[in-house]
Amino acid sequence: MNSSELEHTEIVDEPAGFSINFSEIKSMLYRQRYIIAAIILLALLIGLVITLLSPAVYQAETKIQIDPDSNDVLQDEADFRGRLRGADVQRYLNAQLDIIKSRNMATRVAADLRLNANDNFLVKMGVEPAELGENGKTIQAAKLDQIVAVLVNNVDITLPFGNKVATLTFDSRDQDLATKVVNAYAKNLITANIDQRFQASSYARDFLEKEIADAKQRLEDAEREAILYARNTQIIDASDGVSTAEGEGGPRSITTANLVQMNADLAAARTARILAEEKYQATRNKSPLQIADVQRDPVVQRLLAEKAAKDAELRELLNRYKADHPAALQSRAQIDSLDSEISNIAGRIRGSIRAEYDIALRQEQSLEANLNVMKNATLEEQNKRVELNLLAREVETNRSQYQSLLERFEDVNTNADIVTNNISILDEAQSAEKIAPRPVINMLLAAFLGAAIAFFVAFLRETFDDSIRTPDDATRKLGLPLLGTTPIYREEEPIIETLTDRKSAIAEAYASIRSSLDFSTSQGAPKTILLTSSQPSEGKSTSSIAIAESFARAGKKTLLIDADLRNPSLHQYLGVENGPGFVGTLTGNADLKNTISQPADMQFAFLSCGPIPPDPTEIIVSHAVARFVKSLEGQYDHIIFDGPPVMGLADSPQMSRVLGGTVMVVESGRIRGGQTKSAIRRLNDANANLLGVILSKFDGVSSGYGEYYGYQYSYSKRDDR
Repeated sequence: MNSSELEHTEIVDEPAGFSINFSEIKSMLYRQRYIIAAIILLALLIGLVITLLSPAVYQAETKIQIDPDSNDVLQDEADFRGRLRGADVQRYLNAQLDIIKSRNMATRVAADLRLNANDNFLVKMGVEPAELGENGKTIQAAKLDQIVAVLVNNVDITLPFGNKVATLTFDSRDQDLATKVVNAYAKNLITANIDQRFQASSYARDFLEKEIADAKQRLEDAEREAILYARNTQIIDASDGVSTAEGEGGPRSITTANLVQMNADLAAARTARILAEEKYQATRNKSPLQIADVQRDPVVQRLLAEKAAKDAELRELLNRYKADHPAALQSRAQIDSLDSEISNIAGRIRGSIRAEYDIALRQEQSLEANLNVMKNATLEEQNKRVELNLLAREVETNRSQYQSLLERFEDVNTNADIVTNNISILDEAQSAEKIAPRPVINMLLAAFLGAAIAFFVAFLRETFDDSIRTPDDATRKLGLPLLGTTPIYREEEPIIETLTDRKSAIAEAYASIRSSLDFSTSQGAPKTILLTSSQPSEGKSTSSIAIAESFARAGKKTLLIDADLRNPSLHQYLGVENGPGFVGTLTGNADLKNTISQPADMQFAFLSCGPIPPDPTEIIVSHAVARFVKSLEGQYDHIIFDGPPVMGLADSPQMSRVLGGTVMVVESGRIRGGQTKSAIRRLNDANANLLGVILSKFDGVSSGYGEYYGYQYSYSKRDDR
């Protein structure tokens, strides 16, 4: 970073967002270890006190089995109607759990055990019995409310999903009371279940009786209305009530029956007419003897036989006698008589065939005319019968409903006296077990809660604590580059002697800081450097001496100036007299050559502050500092100014205007970030060239970072061994 980039250094806040840094958490826990330990110990103490003072609590349990479907001895195994399926089973089981936790069940248990007879139950449960009724209640009613509330609050039931065996528990301070109450709960659950089923059967029976009466009345009304309509429309059933379905074989009125019969008669008449007509047409143009009926007639057959005999006799006579012989003439006369008789009989038969045809034709025509009349009557009757069918269907519907209600009523009556139970006790409670207090669990819980509270308190302290503790804090919170850190100084050896030891941790730290200054700008370390801080006693004087010595050891001609005109202290550290010094040179009362001294064991030149002026600000504000710096051009490679703190004073901001660079010294863990930020803003307002931050008195162990930040200093001690 060059000087131009540092002219307008901005202070940045911590980046937004959430991220877990386990190293920072570890450091936070180490820094807050005393608070955390105190809170955890306090929580453990509170947990121990609560455990010792808590009364003993006993829990009795009993196991009950809840079956969604009861075992009905009268129910067919193949009849699954009304049985619960799927999610309905779990809902039913959950409903039973709610019943157990209800006030109604608690009231039944209280009445069963006569808990309201005295105050023993409330006293054993650790409840103060009510002495006055509230909201118009009597004392007994108020105590009963207390008993019910205690029962509801201390009874519990658990039912694993997909399981039918529930565990019923009751907690009490009295061991025997817990056992007695939990068994009473199980017994009353079964009793309540049976009562509920009996009440349901009784309600169903009353309901069915009312429904049966209504259904019977509706059936009677429907039958009367159907009969009345049939009577008014004169629709008479001619089927003898064989069937109840319309259609083939169904009920027929007289009109319909006549139509059917007439249609059959017409078909028969038409057939007879066709046969008669065919027979008539077949005999119309034939000779009488060719007609089959004539041939089949027995009289004709007899006459023909007689004629044949007479013909034979005539032929025999003609063979013996002449044709005019009286015997031949008599025989011929007999044959003619037979022919005439045969002809008469054949004519009568032909006439009868014609008569049969005429009769069949007239019958067909008559039946056809009557059938047309009957069809019209039937169509008219069908229109009326539609309404009758509707009334008949309503009758059948009411009859079916009535029959179903009668069957259901018989089932309910049959099962009324056989009330089944689907809840049973598997294991009764024998004795209650002690469940509280549990010292181990209580102490673990206290430790856990204490740790959680301690962590929360530590987090809050860290959140609202803006101290600059670590190198990361210096960079993140101040927005300036970190030039280096210096370890905390705890040894009895004077600081000057420690700085002169090149293998000491502090000397190595400042050597690293001097190297950082060499890279602070593109031209190397500025010629004039001001060291300041936000508050006094942050280590800037020690840093000034150490940096000056480090530059001098590096072969740089270095001058250290005590520029703290209000509280000069470098001459005391270096063991030299405080002559006219810097103040005398600025005011022109002393010659620079006569005021510069060479401290013992040090390689840099030193200019003390001199006498404290009455108004240091006037000296600093004037152009004396700029002229002083200019007068030293070419004489020294680096001039280190140990300036006063920034806050509350204008000296350092004014000097930073004319000096090449300014270094902020911040004491680790002591100075708030807000104070340092304010000091940096003042320097920025003065257009100071801020080179970076030195974090002084940094203890990696106490800051929670272990020896990570101090490893580079530890080798000196190992070398000395």
